[in-house]
This record gives sequence, structure tokens and C-alpha cells, in this order.
Amino acid sequence: MSGPILSGSMSGTRFGVLGPLLVEDSSGPRPIAAARQRAVLAALLLTAPRAVAAADLAEQVWNLEPPAGAAGTLHSYLSRLRGALGPLGDRVRTHSSGYTVELRAGELDIDVFRGLRDRARAATARGDLEGATAAYTEALALWRGAPLADVPGGPWRDDAVRYWDEQELLTREELFEVELRLGRTSAVIPQLRVLVGENPFRERPAALLLGALAADGRRAEALAEYQRVRRVLVEEAGIEPGEQLKAAFLEILREGDDRPDAPRLLPADIPDFTGRADQLAAVAEVLTGPEPGDPAPVVVVTGPGGIGKTSFAVRLGQQLRPEFPDGQVFVRLGGLRAPRRPTELVSEVLRALGVTEFPGDADKRTALLRSTLADRRVLLVLDDATDSAQIRRLLPASAPAAVIVTSRRRLPGLAGQVPVELGRLPTDQAVAMLGRIIGADRAEAEPSALRLLAEACGGLPIALRICGARLAQRRGRSVASLVARLEAVGQRLAGIDALDDGTGTSTSSITSTGSSSSTSTGSSTGTSSSTSSGTGTGTNPGTELPAAEAQRTAAAATAERTALRGPLEESYLALSYGAAGRDVDLARAFRLLSLIGGERFSLPAAAAVLGVDEFDADSAVEHLVQVSLLEPSAPERFAFHPLIQELARGHAAASDPGEARSEAVGRWTSWCLAGAAAADRLFDPNRPRLAWEAWIPEADPAPFAGLPEAGDWFDRESAGLLEAAAVAVAQGDHATAAALPLVLLQGFRIRGRVEELEEPLRAGVEAAIKLGEPEVAGVQLNSLAIVYGALGRFDEAIATFGEAVPHYESAGLVERVAQARINAAITVAQSGRPGEAAERLKDALAELDALPATPFLSSLQVSVMLALTEALRDSGNPEEALDLYPRLLAAAEAVGDTPRLAIAWGNLGKLHAKNGRAEEGIPCIDKALELHRSIGNRDGEGYALWALGEACALLGQRDRARGAWSEAREIFLALGRQGYVADLAELIARADVA
Repeated sequence: MSGPILSGSMSGTRFGVLGPLLVEDSSGPRPIAAARQRAVLAALLLTAPRAVAAADLAEQVWNLEPPAGAAGTLHSYLSRLRGALGPLGDRVRTHSSGYTVELRAGELDIDVFRGLRDRARAATARGDLEGATAAYTEALALWRGAPLADVPGGPWRDDAVRYWDEQELLTREELFEVELRLGRTSAVIPQLRVLVGENPFRERPAALLLGALAADGRRAEALAEYQRVRRVLVEEAGIEPGEQLKAAFLEILREGDDRPDAPRLLPADIPDFTGRADQLAAVAEVLTGPEPGDPAPVVVVTGPGGIGKTSFAVRLGQQLRPEFPDGQVFVRLGGLRAPRRPTELVSEVLRALGVTEFPGDADKRTALLRSTLADRRVLLVLDDATDSAQIRRLLPASAPAAVIVTSRRRLPGLAGQVPVELGRLPTDQAVAMLGRIIGADRAEAEPSALRLLAEACGGLPIALRICGARLAQRRGRSVASLVARLEAVGQRLAGIDALDDGTGTSTSSITSTGSSSSTSTGSSTGTSSSTSSGTGTGTNPGTELPAAEAQRTAAAATAERTALRGPLEESYLALSYGAAGRDVDLARAFRLLSLIGGERFSLPAAAAVLGVDEFDADSAVEHLVQVSLLEPSAPERFAFHPLIQELARGHAAASDPGEARSEAVGRWTSWCLAGAAAADRLFDPNRPRLAWEAWIPEADPAPFAGLPEAGDWFDRESAGLLEAAAVAVAQGDHATAAALPLVLLQGFRIRGRVEELEEPLRAGVEAAIKLGEPEVAGVQLNSLAIVYGALGRFDEAIATFGEAVPHYESAGLVERVAQARINAAITVAQSGRPGEAAERLKDALAELDALPATPFLSSLQVSVMLALTEALRDSGNPEEALDLYPRLLAAAEAVGDTPRLAIAWGNLGKLHAKNGRAEEGIPCIDKALELHRSIGNRDGEGYALWALGEACALLGQRDRARGAWSEAREIFLALGRQGYVADLAELIARADVA
């Protein structure tokens, strides 16, 4: 087969092994005349991008028997090969680990083949059979003959040829299977006959040929072909046909029985379905994998209203139609609003399968359904289930029948199920979906606005479809104007819902939650005791305020008439009082939890909001997850979809008095403050506590056994702590707004994230001023200046330290005034003026030494000495700095200032190394590394490892240096410090070359 070697190469350079060895650049082919040189290049191409060791390459070139002096001869071959390749000769590289050939994307035919085949398989999984056919055909066109046809034979070359021959054969089989699904039987049958003739003992081509003949109306010919293939297998190989060939034969026999026509009752697929390819492929494998007699596969697809559960099930069912030739039955179960009786559903499925008479006894009717499904490849799609009890009678006894269930609730009582949870579409997929609805030209014209619209919809397919439909109807409207409208409305849920006029949901026939009009009667909307346990749509009247009850009644009316809000309202309306036997009002829990924001929150945070213990909170949260109103976002973490959160907040505003909402939020911010304060006491035990801090609530019981536990908690809760600070400001809670930044600074500082505290600190200053607390205002300004300095905004930092001084002076705090001025001097050093800073710091230290000793003064002296040693070092006075270190280390040790003690040890080690005493510096840096790790200071740990690597490199300890730099690189990569990552990567590369 001929065709373009590489359709994806942009450089004009091409390498090919799928045929005679080929090298081509912009000047044309680069023939390689010598057979050994072709063998060398082929071995490198087949192994790229990995290096081939010289010994391994020699064995491949000389077929496991390299001659004496092979290394020199191989070097000569490589040199000549580079010459034969012309400008491409530089692509053949020598490394310490062997030899490689440098390839770029789209240059090697086997890489292009893999990409095309992956694209074809993905297209098949999502039902794009035409796209799959095109990609398979392009992949097979890469073959120019037998792989490596002009490369000398040998074990490695023969193994490669066998592998790539097998890949070509598999790809042909996959192409023919897709073409058969497209109905191209007459075109495929001749090609399949050739493939079967060339591979008489391979069953898959034979099974495809049988199916193609039968589909082409040549049933007798198909049966005769089976007998011929079986005879060949028995007489020449001594084996009977395998399961795949037998199944194809039995399928042909079944076509002649007297069963009724297979029902095809799935709704039409929707053209704008986007994404979820991996989940579709995984579920398809589950549904088609079991053998006859195995338990029937049951897949339960869950997610909130509007997430696309039914569309997913329909897309999957339509893709799997050839796998279930005995029919596909689609049954609407009524959902939470109008759940249907199981016995009625059994009758509907029986009628769909052609059974017109059945017993009145429910158990006998269920037995008849299971008997009817036995040995039939039928797919049941049970849409919008209420609970497990509603569908148990519908489940087949065994494969080959299979079941897809969709439900807004998880169904833990359904044994043997494979759960599939659909989440919001990633932004890229949401953008692609909008583009398919409004057209590629409009999508390409406003890519940024389209992305904003996708984000406003929260990746919820029904919201995307409503917005897309409105834009499709209004061709003259820009995407940006629609985004502006949603922003002006302020609530995306209301804004998107208002766009729908009944035409925005092209899948209304799929997503309807009502009963099937063709089979149901008025009685079907009732709820029997067997199906509605725990699913009532009302709540205990005694637990609802009159306003809340009215709100829920209004919500029920809204649910009847809106496309987006309606499905979400139904899940809310179904919340009952009590969860897992505990006295928890689930509707109230749903409303109040939405007030703490969209960031992930933990179970203890939920307990604080609700004012209950963690057991009760767990019951409530777990139930909300089960009914898809909350998302499990990480282990023991939960989050709201943004549109569901808006729904919940709207109900909270209507149902819960303002005082109740404020109290719930206040319980949460108090919990955040108490936990952060407890962690801060471990992070920074020497921070002088303000008298004002005495009011901060103590966490009860004590939340942390030690520093590691506090660090883990802080990492998990940090986003919520920042949010709590903003919420406190919005609530007018000045005390919490002022207190939280105080106890957050050190935690964020040792994690290298101080920039996130700028806004909380600004708000903290304003709150402290409103409270009439000048010391707190000064401390907040001091902290804000530290943040500015860390961000390199030195002028702002120096000015802000100055702003703190009047507040300290009005409070009569001489030590604090000194602290602000010292910090300003340190910032002068950071700004690149170490000489000036050193003089300021010497004066400051002398002033501090003259003051009466206090714990705060001792801590301040440590800060000054640490800054002074750095300023002396940077201004060219390292010996003077060394003289100060013994006093600095002793003072830091005495006050227990672990963060600064770690920095001091690290600085001392680097100073020794810089002055030619690296062997003295390494123990100091090791001590710094130990201290940084003990307090969880990842930033400091990274710097210490960097310094350790430099000291080891000075001593010629390259392996240890490389290891330290690699570890530091991983830390800075995790912290997002890309500049440091690049610098360390360069150091590691130099070490490798050396």
C-alpha cells in the first residue's frame, strides 16, 4: 500500500521504517547505501527517544555476535552515517548512556501511525465512525511495503518486523469492523476474503467475514464459510473454533428463528454531545465484556440534574447497537417527581420485547421477564431511577443482556453495579460543545468570550445547551454580549434559565423526567411503598418555617417550567428530614453549607456551619453527595457545583432568617480562626502575642498533636481560611477580619505563598482601625510590608513599615517602633543596598542591646542579627559576618526561633562554602535542612538542598550534588517556582555532562 509517509511533519524531515528504510529532508531523499549503516539507523529509530547502549547497538548490528574491536567499528559506522545523512547528521547524538537519534513531532512514520490509530479508536468510542474510518485509512497508508525491507535480518530486526506486521493486521481488522458498522458490506467482503486467505488460523477476520456476509443477505454463504473455516482449523491446526467465531456462527443461526423483531427504542442521539470519551469506552467494555451465563452487567450513571446522564446513556446505547442485536429498550422511570411502580415497568419492558400476554402476579411477571431476557443480547436503559427498589425487578438474571441505569441519586443498595459519576465538563470540552452548537466561525471569532461563557455555565451541559441555542437563534448577537448579560444579572442560574424559551434544550425528548406517554396511565405517577421509601418529596411540617414552606412550594412550581433550574429544584424538593437515622434537616443543611463558598470544605467545617457534631454532619453531607447536590472533590473534601450553590443560596435567602445565616457563617469563621490560631502557635511559637488576641476562641478539643499534624491541616484548609477572612469582612465581623491575618502569616510564609495574604492584610488594617486597636493595625501593616518585600515591591514595603510607626507610637510601644524601623532596614538590604542596610542594622542592634531585656526584644535581636550577617556578607565583609554567627545561633536557639535558626545555619554553610571551606559548610547546611523539614518549610528546604548541591559540587561529589539539586527541583516545581526549576535543571544537566 502506498501513500504519504508522514502527514504531520512540519519540518520537511521524514524518517520511515514501515517499508524500506527512508530518510528525507527538504532537499529530498537521503539514501544510505551501506547495509550496516542502515541497521544502525533502524535500531536507533525503533528505540527513540531512548538511548541505545553501545554494547546493545553492536549486538543488534552484528546479530548478537559483535567482532573484536566492535566499538571502534561501530563508531566508524556512526561517523559515516552522519555523513550520509547530510544536514540531518547532527540528529545522531552520543550520550554517556549510549546513542540516540533526535526526532521531532510527526517525523517518524511509526509515531504518526500510533497517533492516527489512537485518533481512530477515540472516534470509534464516541460514535464518529466516518472519522474513525478516515483515520484508520490514513494510518494504513503509511505502509510502503514490508517493514525494514532493506535492513539486514537478525533477531532484533525480525522481532520488529513481526511486531509491526501484527499492528498492521490489527488495524486492518479494526477498520473493517468500523466499515461494517457503517453498512459497507459489499465493499468490505472482498477485502475480508483476502485477509482470511492470508491468515487462515486467525479467527477475527473470519468472524467479521461471517457477519458481513449475513448482513449482506448472504446467510447461506456465511454458514458455508463457517464450515470451511472450521474444517481448516480442525484438519490443519487440530483445534475447534474459538468463542469469537462460534458467537458469529450462532448469531447467524439466530437470525432464522421465530422471535419478534428486535426493538430499537432508544431516543435519537444528540449532535452536540461532547467529551466523556474515556468514560464511554470504559462503560462499553463493562457492558460487552461478560460471557453468557455471567452476572448481567449493570452500570449506574449518576450526577446532578442537567449533567447529561440520559444523553450519555443514549450515546452509549447507540454506539453499542451492533453488540445488542436482540434489541435496545428505553424506559423512563419518572425520577424524583413522579416515580413509577416496578410492576408497571416490568409490563412495559415485556411489551417492548414482544410479549403480549403475561400473568397478573408480580413475582410471576418478573420471572417471565427474566426468562424472556435469557440468552438475548438486549440492552435495557432505565432512565431517571428513584432508588434501587424501583429497578430490581427489571434486572436480567444473567448476561448477555445488560443494563444502564441513570439516576440523580447513587444507588448503594444495588449489588454488583459499576458506578459511573458524571462531573462537569472541563472548560476545553465545554468550549468545544458551545462551538458545535453555534458554529466554528463564530467560535473562532470570539475564543476568549466563549471560554468565559463556558466557565459561567460551570461545565453543565444543559446550561451550555441553553446558552448555545440562544446564540444559534440570534446569529447577530455576540458571545461577549451574552457573557455581559449574565454578569449584569449577577446570578448565573437565573440569567441562564431566563434565556430558555423552550427551544434551548434540543434534548427535551431525552431529558424528560415524566412517564412514557405510550405506556403509562394516570396511576403510574403514584408512589408505592416498595419504591418510595426514603424518597418523599416533602419534609416534616414541624421542621419548616412558614416562609420556607412557601418557598419550597414556589420552587415546585418553578421546577415544572424551567429547563435548567427545574432539574436542580427536583433534587432539592426531594430532601427529607433526617439522614441515616439522625435528626438532621437535610434541606437546611443544603442551604447553610452553600454559604461558605465554592471552595472545597471538610467535614469539620461542615459541622461548624451546621452547629452539629461531626457524626451528624457526616450523615447530612453523605446524603447530599448521594443525591448529587454535593461533589466529593478529594478525600474527605466536598464542594458545590457553582450553579447548584446559587440555587442553595437563593433558597437560604428566602427560607432562613438573616440572623440564622449570619450565625451559621459566624460558626464557620470562628472554627477557622480557632484552628488557624492553634496551628500558628506551633508554626511560630515565639511570635509575641498581643493582649488583644486573648478573645480568639480556643479550639476544643486541641486539634493538633504536633507540628506535622498542624501543617497537614493548614495545607488542606488554606483556601477556606482565606475565604473566611473575606467572608468576615463582608459580614462586618471586624474582630475576625483583624484576627485571621495575624495567625495566617507564618503558615503562608513558610509555604512560599505570602502573596495570597495581601488582600486579607489590607482588610485587617481597616478592621483594626475600626476597632480602635492601634497595635493590631501596626502589626497588620508590618505584615503587609513583609508581603510586599517578598514580592520584590521594596519601595512599597519600606513605606508601609513607616506607616506602622504612628500606630505603634500612639499605643506607646517602643519595641514595636524599633521593629518597624529594623524591618525597613532589612528591606533596604533586599532592595540591593547591603552596605547602607548593614550600617542601619548595626545601629539598631546597639539600640536594642541598651533596652531592658524582654522575650520580644530577644526575638527582635535574632531578626536583626540574621539580617546583619546577610548584609555584611553581601557588602563584602564575610569575616565580620562569621564573627557574629556564634552569638546569632545561640540567641535563636535560646528563644526557640526554629525558622530563623534554620536560615542562619544555612547561611553559615553557604558562607563557608563560598570562602573555600565547603567541607565545613556541608554540616551546617545539613542542620538547616533538618530544621526546615521539622517545621514543614518546603521553601526553606528547597533553598537548603540547592545550597547543599553547590557545596558538594565544590568538593567533586557530583552524585550527591545531582541528588540534592533534583530533590530541590521537585520541591520548587510543586511550589510553582518555574524560574528556580529551570535554573536547577541547568545545574543538573551540567553535572551530567561533567
